Amino acid sequence: MASFVPRSNSPAGFAGLAAQTRDAIDLMMADRILATALHYFGDQREARHHIDRALAQLAALAQQPQIVRVRFDMRVSTHYFQARILWLQGFPEQALRVVEHNIGEGNAVGQALSFCSVLGQGACPIAFWAGDLDAAERYGAMLFDHTERHPIRLWHVWARCFNGLVIAKRGDLGAGLRALRGGLEEAGEARFLPRFLLLLGELAACLGKAGEIGLGLETVDEALARCEARDERWYVAELLRIKGELVILEDAADAATSAEGLFLRALAGSRRALGSCGRRRASHGFGEIGIAPRRRASCWDRFTAASLKASRPQTCNRRKTCGRNWRNPGAARGLRLVGRGNRPL
Repeated sequence: MASFVPRSNSPAGFAGLAAQTRDAIDLMMADRILATALHYFGDQREARHHIDRALAQLAALAQQPQIVRVRFDMRVSTHYFQARILWLQGFPEQALRVVEHNIGEGNAVGQALSFCSVLGQGACPIAFWAGDLDAAERYGAMLFDHTERHPIRLWHVWARCFNGLVIAKRGDLGAGLRALRGGLEEAGEARFLPRFLLLLGELAACLGKAGEIGLGLETVDEALARCEARDERWYVAELLRIKGELVILEDAADAATSAEGLFLRALAGSRRALGSCGRRRASHGFGEIGIAPRRRASCWDRFTAASLKASRPQTCNRRKTCGRNWRNPGAARGLRLVGRGNRPL
């Protein structure tokens, strides 16, 4: 979706229009469009309902040979949104299986623009969130090479940015940051499309690590403002978590309190969306200040819990502050905190 209308004017009204038809293709398309809109609005539970129904309808349409080609193309685009929704709901293994299948069917279709979305909407971000940098690098290279052969400018720019992000995550922060910043500058206003949110958030995080904390905060605040203006909620929890970590790096007098507030907002937002993956990454923040979430950890949750735990000194011996290893309070008790991709923090 290139742009958004206020939520009150979109999914519900569209669903009402869709209910007026009995045409199988129209109903399938309606569910597919509703699933996409609800996913970006942050309502992953309802998005899952509609994406599953669209896929069921597509399976039924397989019996109509006159629309086989349309059906197959639609399955490709429906599957990469299914993978995103599954990931955000906290089903990473299922999401990754859909990604692998989606790449195969995207290759079989042979439609250049559709395959860009298979890689850029599904495979690249999900591999990155899973912490599998080898797969992320592989998929990013596939997208870059694909957009070299088929000149699709915006996806080519996106691939350059994403590959720069992977380079930064592998340890070459300077080279990765240059590629990421340069690509986003080249994208211009298009950098505020939904597909670029991951890159903007990670740019802010990388800027913080490079010591440019003020610019990192400016970047994440701009992304949050855009999301607020468009009711685009799917990535807000992660942006809040990144902002919380930048606040910690800024090291102001009230940094821990401010960061905790941001991490709590991230968790609350992901719970409202019923996207359990969002809750896991939100919980990563709690890991930095000594709070263990009681709910099942899933995608955004896990990351915010750890961030929150590391942002606050450990308390032990009945409320006495323990300065020992305060960035990893679980270490003294032999606990293993994990971050993206179940890697130790």
